[in-house]
Parts: sequence; structure tokens; C-alpha cells
Amino acid sequence: MSRTNTARERHLAASLTGRGNSSRRPGLSNVLFRPITLISLILIGFFAFGALIVLGGFAKDLRKAPPGQATPRSVSAVGYQALTDYLEKLNYDVRETRGKRDYYDREERLVIYTPSRPTWRLSKTLENEGDAVNFIILPKWSVGQMIAQPGEDARKGWARKTRGTGLYYPSAYENMMDGLPVLRRLAKPSPDAELIFNTSSARNSFGTYQPDFIDLQYFDLESRWPAYLEELREAERKKAEERRRQDAEARGETYEPRKKKEKKKKESDETKPKEENVTPEPLPKHKVMLKIDGKAVLIQLEDTQTYILSEPDLINTMAFKTQSGAAFTHAIIDEIIFDANAISMSADFDVSLHGIETNRNIIKLMVTPPFLAATLCLLAAGGLIAWQGFNRFGDPARQRPDYAHGPVSLAQTAADFMGIADRAHKTGEDYADLIRRQVVKELGYKDRTTKFTDTLLDTREKRLKIQPEFADLKRAIAGADPQSYGQYARALTLWRDAMTRPDYPQGPQNS
Repeated sequence: MSRTNTARERHLAASLTGRGNSSRRPGLSNVLFRPITLISLILIGFFAFGALIVLGGFAKDLRKAPPGQATPRSVSAVGYQALTDYLEKLNYDVRETRGKRDYYDREERLVIYTPSRPTWRLSKTLENEGDAVNFIILPKWSVGQMIAQPGEDARKGWARKTRGTGLYYPSAYENMMDGLPVLRRLAKPSPDAELIFNTSSARNSFGTYQPDFIDLQYFDLESRWPAYLEELREAERKKAEERRRQDAEARGETYEPRKKKEKKKKESDETKPKEENVTPEPLPKHKVMLKIDGKAVLIQLEDTQTYILSEPDLINTMAFKTQSGAAFTHAIIDEIIFDANAISMSADFDVSLHGIETNRNIIKLMVTPPFLAATLCLLAAGGLIAWQGFNRFGDPARQRPDYAHGPVSLAQTAADFMGIADRAHKTGEDYADLIRRQVVKELGYKDRTTKFTDTLLDTREKRLKIQPEFADLKRAIAGADPQSYGQYARALTLWRDAMTRPDYPQGPQNS
């Protein structure tokens, strides 16, 4: 049983595009595939893709340093956001630089480096800067992002020590930069530490300010790195030997010092050629600007515009516990600017050592001036071309086959060939006979004799008063030219309809 006209199919047909009258609710497909919906989806897709590309080009510029580092954005104890905020309140021109500054700023503006750990990248960065006015605050505390433990109070941006004392080893500073003097630590700083600027400036008075130091860092301007490193290695060797001895005694074993390495070292020393009358090179004469208990903590490297502060607790967040500490940090910055004859009330904080570097790529180049105008012109041209193409090309045209299949298609193909050969008007008499046979079949006279059929058709034609008569139409179309052939063919069609349909309206042509 056929189910082509069920209620479900009628409802589905009415809900599809182009079905049903306009008063009915449009179907889901009609809503989803409207032109405005498709164009909106395409525009949203292009915008999202373009935003992804642009943000990818600026990824390094937008990246933030992990919390706890010694950056000018960090609020941790080793950070310098308190210093930047304080300088801005004093109307300083505070900026951030990412390792590649303009040449006209290098010898005029003070740039401050605050590395979070001893790194060789500092030496490379200073080499690229040339004769710039540099202020380097050496790292001291090894910290990381603080992750709160159960029952512990922690806030965003806080830091925690990553090793026992939280201090970097002095030997880690060896390759940090060229010309860096020996860095030593005072195990127990004096509680009555005195701050003394060695320069004659009006900013040397700080009242009774006494900073609270833990393992004060200072420069030893009378030692050399090789000698000091040997002392550090020997001290570490003795500590390791002591630990091994204690472990052996705890296990009830007899401890024997390691002599194998010492023997090899002795043999290598004997094979080395002995140098005679070796005169050590004179030590650089660095300029000491600030001392604490007679220990240099702020110096200017010889024949350079580079200033080094070994004790970061004088200027980081720890220094802002008191008002006098904040004033002292301002005095340090101002003293360096005054001594270097740099632009007053200005300071640049370098963040390239923290992974926040200037990123140069083709995407960023295209979306920043002066190439932004060219990019916008290209986008506008592409949009106009797309709009022109959208308006020019519509639905795909159907391609007609070389030849058609089926009776109707075969007749149409034959008619086309006859029209091309200009023989269509020669078939008028045959076309009239074809129309007559259709009428005979429609009226049910097919099984009658020819003579009787002609009598029935003539009688019906006279009774219905059809004009013009068939005989006249047949003679006219048989002798018709190509221009009048179509007119007579339509007249025969009207004659057929009038013969087969008694209720057919009588027009002027057949009245």
C-alpha cells in the first residue's frame, strides 16, 4: 500500500523550504540556511581565524612572567612593583624595555636589570646595549611560585624559597657578566649597619635608617675569581668529607678519606710546567659608591657606565617596610642618575631576562605601522573581489546533454533537429492528422471505422459550432510558412480542447 500522502509526509513537505503558504511557521532548514545566517557564520569564522593569527604573532609580547620572579610587575618579597609604583608617584617616567632599545635612549636614560637568577644572558644583553647607562641589581634569593599547603595562607604572586637558606651559591655569579668582582657574604651582618655614600651629594642623609639584612652580600674588590673559587671548592670538599665520615661512623664502619683524586691532582701538578716570576695583573679600580659596615654594595665598573648593586634587599619589596627604606631606594636611583649624568626622573626596567622579549615576525610586521595601512588595503581589495564574485556567480547552470532519453525527450530532440534544418513547417498536414487522432482516442471513437468516425466528428463539430473547422485548419497549416506555422498549430490545439471538453469556453477564435 502506498503511503505517499500520509499526514506526516504532508507536514514535512509543508515545513520544507518553498512548501506551504507564507503564513505557516518556517522549517528548521529554512532558518539555518538563510543567506544572512550563512554570511554571518563565514564572517565570524574569518574574524576568529584572523584574531588567532594576530594573537599568535603577539604571543611573546603578551606573555607574563611566572609569579615570584624579580620582575617590575611582581608583588613578591623579591619583586620590584613597589619600586615602580613609588617612582611613578614621584612623577618618574617609568617604562619597560625588552632588550632592544632605541639608540638615542641608550646613553640618556637609565635602564635597570633585575635578573631572577645568575644567568649568562645578562652579559650578552649588556654587550648589545653598548655604552648605555646600566643599573644591575644582582639576584640573591632563589624562590619560586608559592603553592599553599593545607592550613597555610597564601596569596597570588607570593614566593617561597626553593632551597634551605634560599640563597644562590657565590660560585653561580662567575659567568654572569664580564668584570664582575668577587661576591662574598657576611654570615652575621652587624645590627648597627651604617649606610655611607662615598659621593658628595645632598642625598646622603637618611637619619637612623638601619636595614635588616640576612647574609649581607658585598663586593670584595681585593680578590680574584680564581683564588676565591679555589677557596669555595675547598670548603665544599671539606664539608662533603665530613658528611661521609659521619655516615660511616653511623654505620659502624671505619672511614678512609678519599686520596685517589688527590693523587691524580698531585701527578697533574707535577707534569705542569712551573712558571717563574709570574706577576699578577693589577685589580680593576672600580668606583665604590655605597658601603654598609665598610663593605661595598654599590659600585661602578671601571671605564663603563654600568652600576652594580649586590644587595637587592636595599631596593626590592623588602626595603619598603618603612618610610625611611622607601626614601633610601629613591636615593639610590637618584644617585646613579646624577652620577651618570642621565635624564633625571626617568628609568627603564628591562624584562627581557625574564622571558618577556620583543618578538619580531611577519605577522606582527603586517599589523603594526607603517605596514598596517598596506595590510588594510589588501584586506579591503580582497573583500571587494569576494563581493564581486559573490554577485556575479549564482546557481550553477544546468548543462543540457548532447541527446536526451525517453519518448518525450526523443520527440523534443527530433523537433530541435527539424527546426535546425528548417523543415518544421513542412509537417503541418501530419501534425493536423496527429491532433485528429488524439481527439478520436479521447472521445472513444478509436474502434470505429474511418468513415463512421469522420461522420461523428463532423456532427460533433457542427453541434458545438466550432469555428474554424478542422478541414480549413488542415489546409491552412499544410501550406503555412515558418512564420505562421505556430499560429495554426495553436489553433489546432484549441480545436482539440473544444472537441474533447464540452465545457470549454468559447472564444472569438472558435465562436
